[in-house]
Amino acid sequence: MSLSASHPVQAFDSPTSQSSSERETAMSSLAEIWRFRPLILELVRRDLKLRYKNSIGGIAWSLLNPLMQIAVITVLMKFILPTPVKDYSAYLFILFLWNFFQVSLADGCVAIVNNATLVRKVYFPRAILPLATLLGNLFHFAIAFAFTILYFFVLGTYPSHLFVNGVYPGPLRPEIFLVLPVIFFMIVLCLGFSLILAYLNVFYEDVRFIVTALLQLFFYAVPILYPIEQVKAKGVYDIYMLNPVAALLVTYQRALLLPPTVTQKGVQLPAVGVPWGYFSLACVVSTCVLGVGFLLFEHYKWEMVERL
Repeated sequence: MSLSASHPVQAFDSPTSQSSSERETAMSSLAEIWRFRPLILELVRRDLKLRYKNSIGGIAWSLLNPLMQIAVITVLMKFILPTPVKDYSAYLFILFLWNFFQVSLADGCVAIVNNATLVRKVYFPRAILPLATLLGNLFHFAIAFAFTILYFFVLGTYPSHLFVNGVYPGPLRPEIFLVLPVIFFMIVLCLGFSLILAYLNVFYEDVRFIVTALLQLFFYAVPILYPIEQVKAKGVYDIYMLNPVAALLVTYQRALLLPPTVTQKGVQLPAVGVPWGYFSLACVVSTCVLGVGFLLFEHYKWEMVERL
């Protein structure tokens, strides 16, 4: 039996034509997201209003949790456990960037499920939901970053006998501009993971509980409570810094502050400067995670709608 022209045979696409088609689809999806940028801003505004509705403290609450953590850890290390770092509290302000990463992943994971009604009723690029959630958390981090810089300047104006070494205005260096690419690639990494987790959580709602548990454990795998100099002294620095989050956190800390003076058993450990090589690797990994996350999310976007 012959096939008529009204029923054409669908030929198998070659790898070249498939990759070309995927690139065109990805570019059209990006262009569509750009066209919906007013909706993204409106979603960010909506989330911020809902988060602080009937709240007296308002945005100040976004600083409270990290500041309480910094205060508790500082007191613990100063009065109970021997801290190896002088001016320990100043270096703990890296916690704000970690908090941005942690909250962005936790919120991004449920971005689609929490907006299921909106997804079912109105058409828009679904990828803007994790993006809007991330931008809302970025707004809070911007406030925290401004508070961090202010805090360092306040410490730097104390009398000499109270002066905290390594804070402003003393160590203002060109490296401080490195915080901009660090924050940018942390955003890239967060968005990539958020797209992957948002997709997985639609089909397997246990994902959000797993993510919460893993983030709590992952806190001890990044150099916040302990300086990176101690990691290097243990001989696992090269493996440890393959973690892109650790590389970005160390680079962020070194961009803001001079390397701390770390002593262990009375011996001063060699200082660790800006890890340029591992920072570059973290940038590449972050970009790859975003690419994979975006392609995966776009490939299954209609299946997610049907599942909801």
